[in-house]
Amino acid sequence: MQVDDWAIIGGGIHGVSAARALSQQGAAVSILEPSGQLLSRWTARADRVAMTWMRSPASHHLDGPPSSLHHFLHHPENADVAQLAGKFRRPTYAAFHRHSRAVIADHRLDRLLVPDRAKSIRAENGHLIVSGNDHLLRARRVLLALGSNALRMPTWARRFQQEGAPIQHLFGTEASLDQDLIGGGISAVQRALLIRRTTKRPVRLWLRPPLRIDEFDFDRSWAKHKFVGDWQDLEEPERCAFLKRHPPQGSVPSGLAARLKRGLQRGQIEIEHGEPVVEWDAGRGQLLLHGKERTVESTGLTLATGFETETIPDWLCPIAEQLDLPSTGGLPRLDREMHWGGGLHVSGPLARLRLGPIASTIVGARWSISLLPGSRMQPV
Repeated sequence: MQVDDWAIIGGGIHGVSAARALSQQGAAVSILEPSGQLLSRWTARADRVAMTWMRSPASHHLDGPPSSLHHFLHHPENADVAQLAGKFRRPTYAAFHRHSRAVIADHRLDRLLVPDRAKSIRAENGHLIVSGNDHLLRARRVLLALGSNALRMPTWARRFQQEGAPIQHLFGTEASLDQDLIGGGISAVQRALLIRRTTKRPVRLWLRPPLRIDEFDFDRSWAKHKFVGDWQDLEEPERCAFLKRHPPQGSVPSGLAARLKRGLQRGQIEIEHGEPVVEWDAGRGQLLLHGKERTVESTGLTLATGFETETIPDWLCPIAEQLDLPSTGGLPRLDREMHWGGGLHVSGPLARLRLGPIASTIVGARWSISLLPGSRMQPV
């Protein structure tokens, strides 16, 4: 059996970035991705909300040099997507996506793809064996580049959904354009604008917390001095406590907030403050949403409530126990090479103890991959 230098579990932003950086330095790499297509889940989620602009600057992308996307947009064939917005020079989603596909093609990363889902990892004769449904990969090191996949849904929503209520999660399997949305972040607002634009019907947006306006989904100082300074000096229990005190909060960049305001002024979108009490009458097929000031009947409800906070998944727990891998608060304790132990390295949401709140972002991918042995990725 072929022995790779790296087996990467996950073909999203983090997995693709790592594959490019490591293979460019001559490493033999395989990418295990259940969908059979690189970036498929990330692209599907962006399409679900009709994303038009990236929230991160043009220096945050999947390629090596931070200026790569800027140079890409200077090519005449990319003039149709070459706009950059605001003082932070944010690219369009179309530009980011096209550049990402070019990176995959230029580095022939599709050839590294193994369409399968990881089921277990075991150590054998100095290597790691990654077992999927149909494939076995043998590698000297394994990178866990797992994304956020567990949908956050209240118990009542799951129960009513099973009873046939027209309730769905924004990133679930259904994709109907519902009349009502619950959420308070960028995905909820993007989806509300998409529904209005597509159906021409009024949309009700139930804001769980008040709308927060922020250009980025993390404090920009985390990308530089906070991460390399204060955060690195804290002990793991202190970091874990900080993460629990400061869970991710939804927010909206100012440009999107302005579009939402115009929709409100034109009567195209209604805002209800607070999460409604939901009632489902299965016999009558009636969905009622009880707000602070009124009760409305709804034809369908979408939950833009994000994902559960990632901890070590169940399938990894026996592996961590077998390899005696350390953890704190359900998260891997990583060294300065993102090494968990036994040849396993981590990037993505599971790396929050090492990288802080930026772990799951694009800049978090660049930071984590820059720290892997054999990588020459420039963080930002």
